[in-house]
Amino acid sequence: MLETVIATLPSTMGACSFDILTTYPEADAPKIPVGAPARVVGLQPLRLALVEIPVACLALIARKLRLPLGWVRARACRSILDSSVVVDVAGISFVDGRGIPITVYNTLMTGLPLLLGVPTVKAAQALGPFATQPNRLLAKLVLPRLAAVCARGSRTRDHLNTLQLSNVTNVADLAFSLDESENLPNAVKASLASVGDKFVVVMPSSVVRGLYESTGADYVSAVAELIRSIRAATGLAVVIAPHSYRVGHPEGRMNDGPVCQQVAAALSGDSMVVGIDEDLSAGELRRLIGMGEVLVTSRFHAMISGLSTCTPTVVVGWSHKYREVLDDFGLAEFGMDSTALSHPEEIVEQVQRCINNKANIEAQIQQALPAVKERSALNFSIIAGVAKP
Repeated sequence: MLETVIATLPSTMGACSFDILTTYPEADAPKIPVGAPARVVGLQPLRLALVEIPVACLALIARKLRLPLGWVRARACRSILDSSVVVDVAGISFVDGRGIPITVYNTLMTGLPLLLGVPTVKAAQALGPFATQPNRLLAKLVLPRLAAVCARGSRTRDHLNTLQLSNVTNVADLAFSLDESENLPNAVKASLASVGDKFVVVMPSSVVRGLYESTGADYVSAVAELIRSIRAATGLAVVIAPHSYRVGHPEGRMNDGPVCQQVAAALSGDSMVVGIDEDLSAGELRRLIGMGEVLVTSRFHAMISGLSTCTPTVVVGWSHKYREVLDDFGLAEFGMDSTALSHPEEIVEQVQRCINNKANIEAQIQQALPAVKERSALNFSIIAGVAKP
């Protein structure tokens, strides 16, 4: 989503620069596209809660008293005050069942620019449901005060309607506006050469691993067994790749590298199963996915790349955010819950359906894609429309 904003927003707003507020400044800085007018600003959770929020509260008082804010020097607050608009690209937030710490973090991150009086847009993301406390209370505190909330699908819109908001627009995901890279790194091309032209791309998820293993099951073994079953049923090679990767860091919500390495190691005896251990850009990942016959993924934006490249896509996910996007293409039946990993034959059946009906599915995606891309572009019009002059 971030790469898409940097690449696409200037075409709507004109020349602009970007400050990227991130929990992982050291890991994210090298990922900034070469030559992009962007800088990374560290905003780790403790700093957010103990430094930036208190400063922002003082700034709110100063604004009410019509006092100047030149004294504000906390790096995130200063960055926000100097900006024309804040774009929140959380992807998913204010969702029941994610736990109080994440809900509070969502509130502080989105609340920071609100305290500072800077127009803020929640760009395309999944939100809700809001049936439990404190999620509902905090969502009602924050969301009505945003300049705009972009609902990424009908189910999110239904959830937002329960809050009776007046600032919601239906859009599609930002990443539908991302361009595919023209090439892949030489190391990746060499790995792909060893398995031929036809393969299934599998992209596991550390998030789904946590959910699946909370029941006492073994995620790595389950994914490895799924890949063995795909190989046996289709005869196709399998390429395993992380869609979210932080090289040198332990496995976490934004790092699928370690779990992909473990799955690949469990299948090391099969020469037609290849693990890609590279930190690819979003455009390069899209290129890799588009080369596959079928994509099997638990990562949301891998699914977006599958649909964007008209690649038949089978999703093993965990929230409404997957199916509401698949709904736009009439492919909701290809979205399954992570519990399906305990019955790999169900997932394999869907993979076989994709292979057997590949041309029809590609045509179905192609037909729906222009309208989805148009709604994706709406995000940028909304952002430009609320930005300060």
